[in-house]
Amino acid sequence: MKASKVYAATVLAASLVLGAVAAPAASFAAPVAASQKTVQGVFTQASVERTADGKLSIRWKSNIDLGAAKILWSTSPDNIEKNGKQLKRINANYNGYAAADPKPGSRVYFYIKTSSGASVTVAERKVNLQGAFNFRDLGGYKTTDGKTVKWGKLFRGEELGHLTDADIKTVQGMGIQSNVDYRTDAEVNAMPDPVIPGIKNIRTDAGNAGSTADLTSMISSGQMKDEATAVQMMAGFNKQMVDSPKFYVQLMELLNDPDNIGLLQHCTAGKDRTGLGSAIILLTLGVDEKTVMEDYLLSNVYRAEANKKTIEALKAQVQDENVVAAVTALMGVQKEFLQAAIDEMKAKYGSIDAFLEKGLGITTAERAKLKAMYTE
Repeated sequence: MKASKVYAATVLAASLVLGAVAAPAASFAAPVAASQKTVQGVFTQASVERTADGKLSIRWKSNIDLGAAKILWSTSPDNIEKNGKQLKRINANYNGYAAADPKPGSRVYFYIKTSSGASVTVAERKVNLQGAFNFRDLGGYKTTDGKTVKWGKLFRGEELGHLTDADIKTVQGMGIQSNVDYRTDAEVNAMPDPVIPGIKNIRTDAGNAGSTADLTSMISSGQMKDEATAVQMMAGFNKQMVDSPKFYVQLMELLNDPDNIGLLQHCTAGKDRTGLGSAIILLTLGVDEKTVMEDYLLSNVYRAEANKKTIEALKAQVQDENVVAAVTALMGVQKEFLQAAIDEMKAKYGSIDAFLEKGLGITTAERAKLKAMYTE
């Protein structure tokens, strides 16, 4: 959907381990001591958030006191325990540490290792860029089979034409191999992606399923008459992308190629076509529906400031409150949007797994390969 100049950049938009401890038998009649439960210490949650003053707040939770810990950092998510630099020695029961950015201008990953053997890798979900609000890492999510999606291998974003020179340098150092662009020809012509050395720009055929009209035309024609109309339209848009998923078929093929490990997918606002693409990736890797929905809705958090500015500009031009409410809904994401796609997968194919297999052509072997490549 190509928007007017006022709206263009924003619209389109654990576990318990049982240890049986038996008492030595004094005689044949001696009873065996009752089994005792031994709790294995693990990190149950970890996150990194950038504070207003630029510091990185590293937070974690655990099921028990994990004892002494060390925090290492690296600009690569791979082999941090071996190659990372020490940031801090700390007691894990502090549950966090705020640090100055150890390497401004680069993406940083942290590895927390305790004396008890528990460890976790974590990073900011949002990539710290000046020219992109909704550029983020899909790593760190738990899967239903006990794995974790690897950090630094799968990214989602929005149009890249606003990236600064410093942003481009940051992105270039992130290990991204392929940039998958869902946008139509009109969108690409209006805001081409920059050429970033070392990264392949790959176009999908997103011009059919999912294409939408210019926002100004939609408003003038009365299509955007109220919020309910906008929600209904976006739900239909997501169903249509499930019914005609050819660019997600291409996405899966690209993901299966090891040469594309370090893959970015994006559209214009990074929330609709990219939102469904990200959901499909996470579902394929075994992330549960609730977590997938939470990731989808994060676009409202990261695009909040930009969307607010655009709505304020819109109010200066459009006095109809219903139209403003419609455009506001269109610029964000709602649970109903993605749920419509998930419901369509189940209605048309019987289950999400069946959609992945029959709708996208992902074989059992290919799905196992994807899990091996992108989870740990």
